[in-house]
Amino acid sequence: MEKLIYILKSDAALPVEQFRERLFGNVIDSIRSRGAGQITINVADLNDQIEASAPGRLMGPWQEISAVVSFWLDSLDDRGPIETLLEQESDGLYGYLVTESVPQGFKVEWEGGARRPGVTQFGMNGKPDNVSLEDFYHTWQVLHSEQSFELHPLRWSYVRNAVARPLTAGAPHYLAIVCEHFHALEDYVEDERYFGSEQAVQTMIGHLPGFCDLGSMVSLAMSEYYFE
Repeated sequence: MEKLIYILKSDAALPVEQFRERLFGNVIDSIRSRGAGQITINVADLNDQIEASAPGRLMGPWQEISAVVSFWLDSLDDRGPIETLLEQESDGLYGYLVTESVPQGFKVEWEGGARRPGVTQFGMNGKPDNVSLEDFYHTWQVLHSEQSFELHPLRWSYVRNAVARPLTAGAPHYLAIVCEHFHALEDYVEDERYFGSEQAVQTMIGHLPGFCDLGSMVSLAMSEYYFE
């Protein structure tokens, strides 16, 4: 089994609600019939709320991301028909083969296909040029991942994806793709709920140069939907 993640861009003239319904109407059954399982769709339908209440959470070219579709497939060799379908449903597409780690797991406590309560922080970044791969993975997956529990004490779950390789031509060279979920929007937009101690914030800032190329970083809030 292999995990694939695809980043979708929508036509700017298409309301996000229509894009979301088009995805659900045309994508779920179609990609499932082509072998996809454990499908998660994140939709960027919270942008107006986040811009109004916590614009600092939006980083990099976040406006270019309309949805993220991730799923498991027996073999990435079979991805062609799924990629073609996703290309037809989007105005731009790039995909990645990833290895998934779940430092903070969760149980699906809501009806399958329904919106997951709360909000998902979706983020991607590349590696700083002056950092070795060994140091990159140690700082990100050991130091920062452990410290992130103190940084975000109200976080519900943390899914960490290390990019094995891009799957589509022209895909940006990201190495880290993460989803951090919070039970409620307030846990995400209010600094006193989003962050732990001031010391935790300073420790995080100290970690960033060791694993995060700020010039490639993108972060935004999304609604999440899960389909087995």
